Amino acid sequence: MNVLVTGGLGVNGIWVTRRLSELGHHVVVFENRADADPADLGENVEIVVGDILDVAGLIRAATTHDVDVIAHLAALMPDAAQDDPLLGFTVNATGTVSVLEAARSTGVRRVVFASSKGALAPCLGEYGYPTYKPVDESYPARPEGPTTVYGAGKVASELMGNAYADLFGLEFVALRFATIYGPGKGARHGALAVYGQMIENAMNGIATVIEQGGDEKNDVIYVKDIANAVASACLSTLSTDRLFHIGSGVGTTYADFADAVRELYPEADFTIGPGLRKTVGLACVMDASNAREVLGWAPQFRLADGIADYVTTLSARRGDDSGLAEPLDTPPSP
Repeated sequence: MNVLVTGGLGVNGIWVTRRLSELGHHVVVFENRADADPADLGENVEIVVGDILDVAGLIRAATTHDVDVIAHLAALMPDAAQDDPLLGFTVNATGTVSVLEAARSTGVRRVVFASSKGALAPCLGEYGYPTYKPVDESYPARPEGPTTVYGAGKVASELMGNAYADLFGLEFVALRFATIYGPGKGARHGALAVYGQMIENAMNGIATVIEQGGDEKNDVIYVKDIANAVASACLSTLSTDRLFHIGSGVGTTYADFADAVRELYPEADFTIGPGLRKTVGLACVMDASNAREVLGWAPQFRLADGIADYVTTLSARRGDDSGLAEPLDTPPSP
């Protein structure tokens, strides 16, 4: 199968690229800059430099490479989108419509869209603290509650994907991801989120201080499980389902995560304040049973497994047998 992956060199997309290549599929990475060696990604990978707002460029890439499926992961990250709402919505929502239009125009069979729990209305009541009932696909999307530019873009993209499916018969699949952690964040992707900093600070012998949120539970999932989910959505035989929640199904506190890190680094120093985070309703647990049933996907990495793989991968990439990552100079952010 020929799969075009937008954002296929991104912090999450690069693992999708690798996974599809490992499975023997031809992967066309569509990126706004080629800052990776295709040989490092697998023998079935080639990179096309382009912009997802350029429909003609997308059509050209899909036609030239006889693309069967598009996995759309290109996006402007939440902080950057919030700082520049016009650019954020244009890239994250209009960019998705560009991908859908290119797919329609070239006869691409399916578009798999990387959505997010950011599309959800705040998880409150029984779905929030302290019970955290797992959230399934029937849970309402925004605009209920505070709206972020990133979340608005995800909701708009899901709606437009459904519109293209209804109007043109395009197969559309949206995967709403829980909170992702994994190696690979660098200057291109901004500061590490709190879970990456907890791991990498421990690798460097640096103390981690999280001022509040210690009573909160959240669904965290390793990036390679995300890659497997995207691959499953690209390759599976689908019914009428268009939306799947992708998560571990387990509520994890910062203390739980810290304990898992200490399995590798017993002396790791964590100070975690109590209470909930300032923005209420962000933390939730995802019900991924539909993905298990329809896509045949299930998470493979327990918390300890994911953290161990993170350390191994990061150390190997830096050619460092000691397992030490580069020091971090920014405080953790949830």
